Amino acid sequence: MRKGRVSRFVPSDVITDISTFQGVVSIVLKDGEITREEKRLVIKLASLLGLDEDVPKRVYEAIVAGNKLEGGNEISNEERLKVYAGMFQTAYLNASISEDEYLVVAYLRYLFDISDDENELVMNGIHDALEEHVEKNVFQVVEKGFDQAKDIVDGLFNRIRSILPEGGPKGDEK
Repeated sequence: MRKGRVSRFVPSDVITDISTFQGVVSIVLKDGEITREEKRLVIKLASLLGLDEDVPKRVYEAIVAGNKLEGGNEISNEERLKVYAGMFQTAYLNASISEDEYLVVAYLRYLFDISDDENELVMNGIHDALEEHVEKNVFQVVEKGFDQAKDIVDGLFNRIRSILPEGGPKGDEK
């Protein structure tokens, strides 16, 4: 599914922790700065990916210089789902989240090639966790916000998918 060119930092074949982080940082830097909310997401992503302490700075410096960092550890499908779920939760639980931050989550779904069935499993898991930890009298409000967040991410994911031509070049291929 990952056809077309979203960014020169989008990995073409093997998805690694570094390439994932680099793709997300390139998205949040598209306007030239990282907001407090975007920084929170980037820090959470680095944690979920288990990146060494020096990697985020090296990735940032490489992107600013117009370079691409190579290497990293390949991410398994199970790890991809865990990272996606963690990022969705982080974005959703941020009260002042913007469309740009939801775009990061949609990008991860696209990058990780998460199917509709896998997405539904992740969303059900998050929903169940929310239901377990939120008081019953406020759960309806939380659930409504969660459903809105899902709709926003799904809409952005579909936009990403629709702008990339089927059969077009992947990642860095031209």
